[in-house]
Amino acid sequence: MAYDRNKCNQMLLQEYIEKHDKHSTMPPINETYGSSEFTWHWLLDYVTDAPRLSFENDPDGQKAEVNMSMAIVGGKNIALNDAGGFAQVNRISSFDPLDHPTLEVERVQLKDIQGGVTEDGEVLLDLGDPDYQGHHWQVSGDESEHECLAAGAFFKRKFREADRVRRTFTLGTLAQTSQAFMKPQSFRLRAIMEEGGASRGASNYGNGAIEMRIALDDDLQGGEPGEDWVYPLPSDRADLNAMMMFGSRFFMHGIIGKGTARAFNAPNAQFESRTDSRGFVEWLGVKYGTEGYLEIPPFEALIGTKKLTFHNYKLPIHLSADHRLTMTLFRDADGSLSLGVGMGSQDVRRLMVCTVNGVPFHCLMGLGLSATYRFSLDQASHRLKVKLGSFNSFVRYVPNLLLPLDVLSYMDTSAFRTGLGNLVALTAMQIFNGLEEIDVFTLNTLLFNAENAIQLKTADLTGEMLLFGSIGPGLDTFVIDPVEVLLSHGQAHQFRTLPATSRVKWTVEDLEGNAAGAGQMNADTGAYIAPSLAQISGTYKRIKVTATGPGNRHISRALITVVARTITLNPLIEVCNGSESGKPAESRTLSAHCMGGALRWRVEGGGRINEAADENGENTYYAPLKHAAPGPSFTLDKIIVTHTTTHQEQTTLMVLKHFVSAVVIYTDFEDLPANRVKLTCKLSGGTPPQPPMWGYIPEDAGTIDQDTGLFTVSQTTSSQFVLITVRIDLGWLQVDGFTILPLPLAPLAPKPAPEVLSNQTKCSSTTRTDTTCTDNLPIHS
Repeated sequence: MAYDRNKCNQMLLQEYIEKHDKHSTMPPINETYGSSEFTWHWLLDYVTDAPRLSFENDPDGQKAEVNMSMAIVGGKNIALNDAGGFAQVNRISSFDPLDHPTLEVERVQLKDIQGGVTEDGEVLLDLGDPDYQGHHWQVSGDESEHECLAAGAFFKRKFREADRVRRTFTLGTLAQTSQAFMKPQSFRLRAIMEEGGASRGASNYGNGAIEMRIALDDDLQGGEPGEDWVYPLPSDRADLNAMMMFGSRFFMHGIIGKGTARAFNAPNAQFESRTDSRGFVEWLGVKYGTEGYLEIPPFEALIGTKKLTFHNYKLPIHLSADHRLTMTLFRDADGSLSLGVGMGSQDVRRLMVCTVNGVPFHCLMGLGLSATYRFSLDQASHRLKVKLGSFNSFVRYVPNLLLPLDVLSYMDTSAFRTGLGNLVALTAMQIFNGLEEIDVFTLNTLLFNAENAIQLKTADLTGEMLLFGSIGPGLDTFVIDPVEVLLSHGQAHQFRTLPATSRVKWTVEDLEGNAAGAGQMNADTGAYIAPSLAQISGTYKRIKVTATGPGNRHISRALITVVARTITLNPLIEVCNGSESGKPAESRTLSAHCMGGALRWRVEGGGRINEAADENGENTYYAPLKHAAPGPSFTLDKIIVTHTTTHQEQTTLMVLKHFVSAVVIYTDFEDLPANRVKLTCKLSGGTPPQPPMWGYIPEDAGTIDQDTGLFTVSQTTSSQFVLITVRIDLGWLQVDGFTILPLPLAPLAPKPAPEVLSNQTKCSSTTRTDTTCTDNLPIHS
């Protein structure tokens, strides 16, 4: 089977929304991971999105790939390093759906994904299986290439540790039909390029198809096709974006043959076959020793006042080498596809009962049939059909001489032979219309659920049975457009369906399944108003929208993300070395996003930054030149982002280190409430000769007792960090130091062992000019 890659990705996006609930996403992460022997990250309430999968082509290497991405839409990332045995905070970032990093798993080759069919027919991609993790995992936006790969290694480990529900992704369901010979056993996937799609700059660059090779009925799984394989979708018919091909042997033996054997009550029937000059199976004949029969339904007629019923006739599947069930595929002169069927013989007579007005008479009859059936597509239902084309019936009988003369005369007419032959031919047609199971298979196969119907449009017999069609929505289906919406609190949005569908009912609920607090939805029109700020706990809220068609026949879903902030800027605070004369300026990368409109950047202090960010919302801060003692060991720059329309602002604090300070700040949480910490400091390892003078930023973060060094967090502060400063007046010299503490207060997480990095490729995130801060480390903890 083959599907257009872009259509597959659209279906996977709907699957992503279907999967998105509290049971499928990873639980909040509160953990540390090491990125090196000296640096580590402390994750607090780290919330990940549901995984998204998309099929990609590698035009350069002609490889089949699937990509996975997973947004980190909430929580804090606290970057720490080891300063002489003490933990220190170098950066704090706070994420939401406006501004966040993304876990990116790239270039997973499809040939390495061996599918397995579960008891429920689900085809699962297990992201926690080590066999699926042998490729490139990274987290975008980290400090350096090494940092982003270390974060990717951490998530590899988290997926391995996660329960199966959260770590697996359902690609789709393979059809389970009533016919045992249509039961899928295994599958393989690969991507194939469209002709010309490998050329960069071409209009169809990157276009391709996803091919699925499905082994059925305990058949062996085949290998990859050779270079002579033809691209499966036609370039001159944009509406044909799905293809299904049945191998001629499977089509004749596995569908036609086994379906016929079932109808003849011959479960153990065996067939011999004949191939044409190209190697395609064109003829089947039932083997000697195969037993079974086709039970002919009653045939009724009216002769004068006599009601006749001919019944209890069973047509054997095998009479002799010359008189057995045979089936031949061929093409008619007009190009239509036909199946020729021969069965029975007029020379071999079997019992038949003729009932006249309820009185039974036993007769002997021989029946032979030669019929032609044509394959076609029903233009109304777009389903594959088999229709009776023509037939010839041959009847010989030994009548019961006790039958009335007018009945004996009727049984010797062409009307009797034609009517009986037509009945047998129509009964046989029901056998071959078991091909409707193909439609069921198509509608429920890999990557698609029953709501995403495939409409068959052409059927051909090139040697294989070849069907082309288009991927839904069908005549009575629709999708919500768009399927993802990002809104501010209280913002209005009008939902619609594509195509426009009347009498659709709209509902909303949060990921816990609650309608309360999910906003206001007009059930009839799709007009929606997002929840208020007071109804959002944290920085965002996720809400599912469901559109149900008339009669509950079809459902489509969309995902709303409602954000609390108007602007999100990261990081919140960061440490940076001052620049050195004659060398490239020290820099840091920041990112900011907003709900509509533009942002303007500026620096209050000695550093510099571009007024506008790049297309990804990223901007680079360049530090001013550092100065030598006896000035302050650190200074502060404020980076301010302003919304050009609303004039709302967000600020990042950049702590600039100029030289190593002799002051070390210690924190003590023992026997203190959760909102307090005791601060002490030492000067060159000893007690300062003068009492320290404490300070903190921001001003609403809390209070410090200058005599005891006890810092208490304010109950009303919204800050997620506090910068603690200290200054000691030695008379002839003033010395200073600082430390950064995350809020809410807690002892800093101890250093873990570094994550084990697998053999991965280069990180695609921005690489900053200073990858670590191991030189000129501030001496504080």
